[in-house]
Formats: sequence, C-alpha cells, structure tokens
Amino acid sequence: MLVSLDWLKRHARDFDFVLLFVLVAISVISFLAVYSSTITRPGLGDYYQKQIIWQTLGFAVFFGLVLTDFRMFTNTRLLMIGYGITMLLLVIVLFMPEINGQKSWIPFPGFQLQPSELGKLFSILGMSAYMAKVKDKEEEFRLKHFWRVSAIWFAPLFLIMLEPDLGQGMVMVGLFSAMMVLFLKRKLLIWFGSLAGIFVVLYFVAIYAFPQTYLKVVDLLPLKEYQKARFQVVIDPEKAGEWGYQVHQAIIAIGNGGLPGRGLTGGSQTQGAFVPEQQTDMIFSAIGEDFGFIGTSLLIILFFIMLQRMVKIATSTPDAFGTFFITGAIGMFGFQIFENIGMNLAVMPATGITLPFVSYGGTSLLTNFIIMGIVQSVAIRRRKLRF
Repeated sequence: MLVSLDWLKRHARDFDFVLLFVLVAISVISFLAVYSSTITRPGLGDYYQKQIIWQTLGFAVFFGLVLTDFRMFTNTRLLMIGYGITMLLLVIVLFMPEINGQKSWIPFPGFQLQPSELGKLFSILGMSAYMAKVKDKEEEFRLKHFWRVSAIWFAPLFLIMLEPDLGQGMVMVGLFSAMMVLFLKRKLLIWFGSLAGIFVVLYFVAIYAFPQTYLKVVDLLPLKEYQKARFQVVIDPEKAGEWGYQVHQAIIAIGNGGLPGRGLTGGSQTQGAFVPEQQTDMIFSAIGEDFGFIGTSLLIILFFIMLQRMVKIATSTPDAFGTFFITGAIGMFGFQIFENIGMNLAVMPATGITLPFVSYGGTSLLTNFIIMGIVQSVAIRRRKLRF
C-alpha cells in the first residue's frame, strides 16, 4: 500500500540516507568499471549504456518499494503467486540453450532473464514470512519448522543446481545459513555454527597447507570437469584451464593497478580484453587495475557500510518479518561480496558469482535493488509515530 506525502514527511527521519548514498556511490563505480571493461570489446561497446538504464530502473523500483509497506510481502497469496512463477521460470530455463556450460538464462528481446536471481529473492521472502508467523505465534521451534523452512529453500536450490549454476547454489546456502542464525535454538545454533566454522577452517588449511590433498578431494566431488576446475583454480590458476586463465589474468590486472591505479581506461589488461567476462564475474579486477588499491579499498569500505546499515535496521525493527528478511539479504550480499572478491584474488573458487550492484547484468541488478527497496521500507517503518 502506497503512502501519502504527509506520511512520508513525518517518517523521513527513519529513512537511511547513508545507505542511499552508499548505493549511489557503488553504482557510480559500477558504471565506470563496466564502461572501462567493455568499451574496447567487439559487440560490448554499448554495455555501459545498458548498465545505466538498468541502474535507473533499479533506483525507480527501489523508491517505489520504499513507498510501499513491506508487510504486503507477508501476504500468503501474493507470496505463493510469486514463488510459483519463479519455480515455473526455473523449470523453463532448463530447456534453454547452454551458455558457458549452464542453462541459466531465458532470452527476451533486448535482455536475458536469469530466474535464479528471483529464486534467491523469493526464497528469502518465503522463509521470512513463515519464520515470522512461527515467532508471532510464540511457538517453540521444532524440527517440523526446520523442515518446512528447508523445503521453501530447497525447491529453488534443486532447480538451480540442475542448470547447473554452482555459484548461485552456494549463495543460496549462504543466505539460508544466515537466516538459521536467528531461527535455530541455541543448542542447534552452536552445532550448526561449529560445523560451518570447521568447514571454513579446513578449507583454508587444505588449500595452503595440503594443496595436493585438496585437489584429490575436489576430484572426488560429483561435479562436471569444468566445475572441478573452478575449485582447482585456487591452487594453481595457470594449470586450471579456461577458468584458471581467467583468474590468472584478473590477478595480473589487479597487480598492474598498484596503489593509485592506471586511471579510467588506462589499464593494459582491461583495455586489451585479456580478462574474460570482466564486466560480470571479474569486474573487481577492472576496478583494481583502473583505480588501484585505493579504489578497491574504497569499494570494500562502501560494502562494509552497506552491510553495517542493514544490520542496524534489522536489529532496530520490532517486526519479525523485517528482521528475518534483512538477515537473509545480509547473508546473500555478504557471501557474494566475499566470494566474488575472493575468486578475483584466487583465494576462493571461480564459481561465476556477480559482485552486487557492480557487475553488469539486468536481472541481478534489479533483484538487488528490489531487496534494498524492501530493506529501506522496513527502515522507514521501524517505529510508530507519537502524537
């Protein structure tokens, strides 16, 4: 339900202007990076124009959702329609032509739709709505609740893995884990957190202390060869085939930027088109070469502020749905940021994950702005007015 101008004026103090500034700043960096990484590439010269169109549309949707009461997304019928359409699109995409070994996009005139992005959005919405109902009823968390939440999450995850889109699947695990932090009872949370912590520690110990053992374990995974190569790239990018070449060139680009960077369109790696898919998965390397350590540090700081503001909103709203939704969004964005930057630096598998609000792409960019619009809608309705 939209609000009146008078209502908006009275609630303006709760609008997070810092978060808006961060989104604008990241969008400017995105535009410059997409421009630099595509302007010299055949067939991609107009991508920066498309990017600013998607950004403009994204901000329009963002402000539209700020004016809309976020509680409309708790409507069961609305959620079921959105979730159902998303599941249908995730099935349809399986019959589309493969692109880079994945059936992840449905072609439309002028753009390609990526249903997995909607899968993430409606997974968070569906889980948040159910978890909020359980909390509002003051029910004790039981195993049945866990299985129901898991079912909402697993259905789109299963279809995403059939594409197969390993990167988006990993993001789904990240957002689910974040939401379980608030939903699980203390004993289960300790068990869940300990298991996740052990896995992370073992991963980094393996790649740095026991690289050959790591490679043997990767070889045993039920994955296609090109997917295994994405995990092997962290050990030796030069020997991991196509994906290793991509990461190796990205590392060279970042190193070439040094401290101050080579300046916009001044990087030899970026302008020479040595880094494949640089405008999407490897956009961080373009920023590193053009704007150097200073530019990448600024971007990371902006991301940190964005997540910190989201945490503040999530912890200050009395609405359970709002808290759960923002927590899932934090898990999603946090994992994508860590994984994308990590794979550009060869410390994380090259799984093809976009950098939120920065990488070129219509569906991902629009989905991100939808999520942030809902976050701001929660922020502006955090407290009731007193007369």
